[in-house]
Amino acid sequence: MNKKERFNRYKYSMGLSSWEIASYKDQENVIVVNDGPNGLRKPICNDFDKQNDIIKTVCLPSISALACSFDKKACYEDGFILAQECLANGTNILLAPGVNIKHNILCGRNFEYFSEDPYHAGILAASYINGLEENGVGTCIKHFAVNSQEFARTINSSEVSLRALNEIYLRNFKFALKYSSPTSIMTSYNRINGEYANESKYFMQRKLRQEYNFKGFISSDWGEVHDKGKAINAGLNVEMPISIRSNEFLDREYNKVFFDEDLILRDNELYEAIKKFKNKQKIDVLDLSKAHQKAVELANGTIVLIKNDSYLPFKKTEKILVLGSYASKPYFVGQGSGWVNAYKNISFIDVLKNNQIECEYVKCFDEENVLISKEELSKYKYDKVILFLGRNSKEDTEGSDRKTLRLKENQEKVYQIVKEVISSFMVVLITGSVIACEDIYNHSSALMISYLSGEGQSEALYNNLYGEYNPSGRLCETWINDLKQNPYMEEFTKRNTYYTYCDDDIYVGYRYYDEHKEGFILPFGYGLSYTEFKVELISYEVKENIEINLKVKNIGEYDGNEVVQVYVGKKESSIYRVKKELKGFEKVFVKSHQEKEIKIILNKEDLTSYDEEDDTFKLEKGNYQIYICKNAFEVIDEFEIYLDGEELTEHLEMKKIIRKSLDKDYSFNTPGKFLFNNEKFKKFIVDHHIDLDLTDFENKYWSIDSTPLRLLIGRFHMSYEQMDELIKYLNSRPHDLSKDNNYDHLIKEYLKWK
Repeated sequence: MNKKERFNRYKYSMGLSSWEIASYKDQENVIVVNDGPNGLRKPICNDFDKQNDIIKTVCLPSISALACSFDKKACYEDGFILAQECLANGTNILLAPGVNIKHNILCGRNFEYFSEDPYHAGILAASYINGLEENGVGTCIKHFAVNSQEFARTINSSEVSLRALNEIYLRNFKFALKYSSPTSIMTSYNRINGEYANESKYFMQRKLRQEYNFKGFISSDWGEVHDKGKAINAGLNVEMPISIRSNEFLDREYNKVFFDEDLILRDNELYEAIKKFKNKQKIDVLDLSKAHQKAVELANGTIVLIKNDSYLPFKKTEKILVLGSYASKPYFVGQGSGWVNAYKNISFIDVLKNNQIECEYVKCFDEENVLISKEELSKYKYDKVILFLGRNSKEDTEGSDRKTLRLKENQEKVYQIVKEVISSFMVVLITGSVIACEDIYNHSSALMISYLSGEGQSEALYNNLYGEYNPSGRLCETWINDLKQNPYMEEFTKRNTYYTYCDDDIYVGYRYYDEHKEGFILPFGYGLSYTEFKVELISYEVKENIEINLKVKNIGEYDGNEVVQVYVGKKESSIYRVKKELKGFEKVFVKSHQEKEIKIILNKEDLTSYDEEDDTFKLEKGNYQIYICKNAFEVIDEFEIYLDGEELTEHLEMKKIIRKSLDKDYSFNTPGKFLFNNEKFKKFIVDHHIDLDLTDFENKYWSIDSTPLRLLIGRFHMSYEQMDELIKYLNSRPHDLSKDNNYDHLIKEYLKWK
């Protein structure tokens, strides 16, 4: 093709604006993509400098809250409501859901992800995706793959064995793509085993296109593309938002013999994926009040009851003392791409007053301070006490990770005051992920957790606390009290800019704790109810798949939902295995003193193990143990079946992941911290008259420490060509990157590391 056509095709290999794309083949069919997973986060204007003004819409439960529901129907309904929001506001594709495995318990973005288990994450994601796709709106499943931390996310490489990669970190995507058809998939910022996913034919072609039969288009995350030519050749359809590379730079860099063919193929794939949106009709009016009520209904099933010493449910005649600022200023949504400009912001105090509940409220703490004393607290009269504690949006956020599992110091002080003054009280924890809560569990009369359940959270908490809705949420991840309980967490707390080593291999989450039950642990799948259920095995049959028939009896006094979980293990095996892993689950509603029969089907393909030598999954022949469970630790019943399969090559021990040396040369991927003390960099800036203030450079630009040079082009007012020239200049003379890495004082001063 000639240069003019090639330059025009470059335009359509990237976003047309912050939130718009189109194919070269049909340039009139402009597609709008927007965040987010728990409500439409749509800027009023597409201009790059006007992204903070967001439309108002209904904030639904976060992905982590949905995961706690263990409810496929609820996930579908959530997707349906999101589809209505998108259709009413001209959005064609919603950039959701996130299905990454919650490997790093400190990851700031865990509230945007389903689970620590690939089956649980993939199955619920498929229902969520179907709720959108079957109602006229596309989805973008993300972040492919192994996105386990936010620190240095654009540079860091997740180093993981091929078995763990395929059994844990890719299988969640595999399950989702098996049971749904998302319009697109978004690649992650991080590298995997040293390679960016969108530059890897193994990930893009071998896995996505061939093995998972993905038919949609592949998009980068915003500002993610490192080597555009390599990415397009590997399979990337769209770079988002707009490339910082000029057409001339692109044309100079890439071999046109193959690159022209790649451009055509990538555009054809994009066209086929988005042509269904041509001439799509908007819905004229979205009833936000009705959507809010749906948000409340969905939130009802996400609340997790952790402990109840006959303290709950509350009676409406009881006087309630409510403590903690979250009761009056609700916290129900995280930051970053998961933030929503909520239609309603109803506090728990408002809900109590609306229901004529006699109550007194004490704020107790603000962002930093303790606002109550023992003497003041002892003056109040009450029948029951509820203390609100939790995280905040600075911790549940894209772009940074937490530093501890503990609550903020002022909240811990308030809790100690309450514990010393009040003999019997309950706690509600508001959070996007795990909080150290052993002491709270031991000393409270009841404990309830809300995983950022959206704008219906306060009403849902009321419904659960007062028995209007029987709690039915289950933990979507294992809760521990101390990072030392998992020795592999040390790898994340080291904060290595370049590499994070996943030495736990396939022993992620409950798979590890099932064999190491030391210390305080709330297991994956754990949750209580106001009623009691009895689950009985009726029969099972091994045919093409394994069919398990169960009877669920509600032998208590409240109607409610039970979550039946089926795990599978293999005690005798030629390869190392976890004790048991989730392979089926069902949420079933049963009225008091009634029973229902359910069928859970286990797919034999889901019981296969990954063979590194052949890069394929194989079913090992032999006996398998089937566990009917209440959670990952509590087995109700078990039986054994024989499955015909293959003999596997013996592999009984995990291999240690080989450590890698740091890069020796500067590149577009080099962290900005290496520029702090580099005199050649400063000389280049001066000599080229680049508009960058070098005065007190380290203190002024400390936040660039783990940002790659390619993402600093805009901030440094440089062109891509100039950055390319700078990198070549820095590499033209002897240098040692390690000597430039002198920034620890900045981390301590600005991030207040302990």
